[in-house]
Amino acid sequence: MRKTKKIMALVLAGMMTVSVLAGCGSSGNQEGNQGAGTSAGSEAAGGTAAAGTGETAGASQGAANGGGLHTLSDGVLDVGTAITWDTLTPFRSQTGNNAPYSYLCYEALAKVTYEKEYIPWVAKSWSAEDDGVTFNIEIYDYVTDSAGNYITADDIVWMIEACKEAALKPAFAKVKSVEKTGDYTLKVTMSKDMVGAFEAVLINTFVVSKAAYEASADQFATEVVSTTPYRLTKFVSGSEIAFEKRDDYWQKEELIHPANAANVDKISFHIITEASQAGIALETGTVDAFMILDPNTAKQFEGNGDFTMKATSYINGSQLFFSGHPDRNIAEDKNLRQAICYAIDAEGLITGVYAGNGKAMHDSIADTSIGWLDKWKDEEYYPYDVEKAKELLAQSNYKGEELVILAGSGSSTQRLCQMIQAYCLQVGINIKLNLVDSALYTSTRLDGSQYDMTVNTVGGECLPDHWSIRYDMNAYKTGDATSRHDEVLAEMLYSTWTREGFTDENIDAVHQYLKENMYAYGMVQPENIDIWRTDLGMITDVHTNKGSVDFAASVYAE
Repeated sequence: MRKTKKIMALVLAGMMTVSVLAGCGSSGNQEGNQGAGTSAGSEAAGGTAAAGTGETAGASQGAANGGGLHTLSDGVLDVGTAITWDTLTPFRSQTGNNAPYSYLCYEALAKVTYEKEYIPWVAKSWSAEDDGVTFNIEIYDYVTDSAGNYITADDIVWMIEACKEAALKPAFAKVKSVEKTGDYTLKVTMSKDMVGAFEAVLINTFVVSKAAYEASADQFATEVVSTTPYRLTKFVSGSEIAFEKRDDYWQKEELIHPANAANVDKISFHIITEASQAGIALETGTVDAFMILDPNTAKQFEGNGDFTMKATSYINGSQLFFSGHPDRNIAEDKNLRQAICYAIDAEGLITGVYAGNGKAMHDSIADTSIGWLDKWKDEEYYPYDVEKAKELLAQSNYKGEELVILAGSGSSTQRLCQMIQAYCLQVGINIKLNLVDSALYTSTRLDGSQYDMTVNTVGGECLPDHWSIRYDMNAYKTGDATSRHDEVLAEMLYSTWTREGFTDENIDAVHQYLKENMYAYGMVQPENIDIWRTDLGMITDVHTNKGSVDFAASVYAE
């Protein structure tokens, strides 16, 4: 069977990237590259377009030459974002993994770029053994954190083992063992042959000195000692997180990839969850830029030459996931799930929630994911059909009871849920909204007994990443991400996401199974809208793998 051609292209790209940047002979990643999936109050990844408006070479040269920001009276680049971390702990769940300050808090072993290349970061190189589950990693032998602690293989082994024990990310659940093989080398053995599973470990392993972590008074809850080019200077949970560039960063300048550049001396992120307040903050100069601006708020800046806006296809989609918990009737009622999907007008959501900045989905994952099949665009995928919804509702076991939607409390999410509620009411389905803050959502989202439906924005660099995050019945203590236990689906996933099984035919079979059973409805794939003051003088906008502008790595005119 034909393997997805895109996989091999990415493998070759990854091999070339590691060879060039790391200056070593071993390949950076073998079969099936992928990233760890998640988004704003969500779980994560980006297209193949060039990063920013300039070529990579230009970005590299800009990073090497430095660059100044215009008209920053206090010398600080103030960036607004709606994504918040309640704590800075390196032991994180998937939720909020697209926070724009995550890369300033912690470096990882590797990074996936917007172009879906896997580049070395703290890891100098990595290679796979013939069995497909054993991988060898070499880290740079001169990595130090902001306190002067040297990072060795012992620190990486400790972190991977601690993440595995914490069981907060599916990536580490797939690690069978990790062992030190030298002062700066280690071996990771995966529990199964899975496309992208090892790469997910690379990009999810935050690099931290064990000694620094254990010496911390609060285990890095409010203060961080890390290896990044920046030093944390301020953290107020739910309000602000600020950084200042270090003058003792460990990596050699010629080995710093443009995606890892630190081109801003001081940067402060302001947490602004209300869309109207974000617009006011931009207008009044409280912030110089905003990442992932609400599209309805963005409209007020159209045609304003004082600001520059850029929209990029988001690597996550807005999805409606149905509970799989046996205590919820919807878990066994396929007709009810399908009725709800037919009742929702995706084009109406695009207009009403995203101000036209988005497109209807054809699967529960965005079409930027590796393995996504273009033929799905020609299939019928629960188009808006009130009569069909009523027909299926009549065949269901629904008796007029109130169904609960669990979701975050952000402005766009509120509007999205309110529109879903209204659409469902039109066909006779009563919906109650339970909109909660980020911390509560994170603590309840895996417990399907707490809701009938949950709205999330889940992505993944490749299909197996998304599948493992959402549908693997063995991923969490409660089952899959909605407490479902589907052994048929599990067997399909386990056979499809191997290197040999990752074929178009098998991928399509999983898609059709999920589409028929409708465990999750992909509604809208929105666009990221980033905005910044034009007088900042940005000449190259570098993007994160999630699609957003990385204001620290972007290049500015002198």
